[in-house]
Amino acid sequence: MLKHNFDKIDHYLTATKQYWHYNAFILNDYPSFSGNNALINFLHSIDDNKLLSYQQNPASLYPLLKQFIPELLNISDSLFDIKSNLLNNHIDAPFWLKKGIKGRKWVQVDQFSNYIEGTLPILEWCAGKGHLGRLIHYKTKNEISAVEWNDELCNQGLQLAQQQSISQPFFVSNVLLGEASQLLSKKQHVVALHACGDLHVHLINGVKKALTEKVTISPCCYHLTEHDNYQAVSSYALQQSQLLSSITLSKQDLKLAVAQQSTSGERQTQLNDQEVWWRLSFDCLQKELLQTEAYLTVPSFPKTLLSNNFRDFAEWVTAYKQLDIELPTDLSVYLAQGQVRFNRLRRSELVSQFFRRPLELWLIYDRALSLQEAGYQVKISRFCDANITPRNLLIQASR
Repeated sequence: MLKHNFDKIDHYLTATKQYWHYNAFILNDYPSFSGNNALINFLHSIDDNKLLSYQQNPASLYPLLKQFIPELLNISDSLFDIKSNLLNNHIDAPFWLKKGIKGRKWVQVDQFSNYIEGTLPILEWCAGKGHLGRLIHYKTKNEISAVEWNDELCNQGLQLAQQQSISQPFFVSNVLLGEASQLLSKKQHVVALHACGDLHVHLINGVKKALTEKVTISPCCYHLTEHDNYQAVSSYALQQSQLLSSITLSKQDLKLAVAQQSTSGERQTQLNDQEVWWRLSFDCLQKELLQTEAYLTVPSFPKTLLSNNFRDFAEWVTAYKQLDIELPTDLSVYLAQGQVRFNRLRRSELVSQFFRRPLELWLIYDRALSLQEAGYQVKISRFCDANITPRNLLIQASR
């Protein structure tokens, strides 16, 4: 069944790659969509009120886009519908276990923990302060331990465990350097909630070598990898994927899979929009002043700059990138150019948003197939609703 579903999604993404395999951020205009000018004209005709409506309710946009993209599947299509696999084993936790955990994060931890059964010792991978492990221990009484690279988080987690009279050893290890491999063993259940990119790939490879009996993970941030382009996790994807044989998946493609931000508040959404607008505006500025068509990558920056003005932002980027330019007195023209590009970007995303979940599922199936190839029985399910976290897919594997 895993191979069957992977193949169907693989074929779909391959057939529609012209509608999602591009980096709209670096383009000065709309993506070409392989010459689908009718689609571009439709996107350009969408006013700001309609844009917001379609962003919040993609289902209302689907029949309109379907006219221009006949092969487009709805987000709610059965191919992308992953069911919850939860058994009736929910246990309410006491208030003291929730100490230091924000509301939505607590719900994620709580609902993830409901999927952990059996008596095997629990190792929490990339555990942070170990909240998940302690909750699992409360619900199952299983022995728990934690691996985390940040020693300060380990110290805080250890203090919380001691306050709650829970035995929870913390191991300070950089899993990317293989320092945690010796912690993996046969008689063990390894869990990881939102271990990013290479962190969860190292876990998958590690448990396969250790023949670990059970693993339960919810992957996240697939683009956080040392590789410039995507490296298939399973042999099946490497050998059978039409998608990988026709294109190279870039980090930008992988970002698309986690681009949904449905849990962001209004203020955070406004700041995100402002950051994108300013980045595009600065790109317009540097292209003119440096007489280049090349996009200039701007790294993460102190978000306090967003509370200032665009000039402060432009001065910071100029200094950081050591650009030999002098900023004009009037920067409003570049802000206006950036706004035009921002408007096109957001309208282009109305199309690409329909491919976020399919691409994320393709990546999830690749990881599940890798475990299946190693002799595991694997289930894929949802551990919580998307309004709690869009990254709600769960891989459960047992030998």
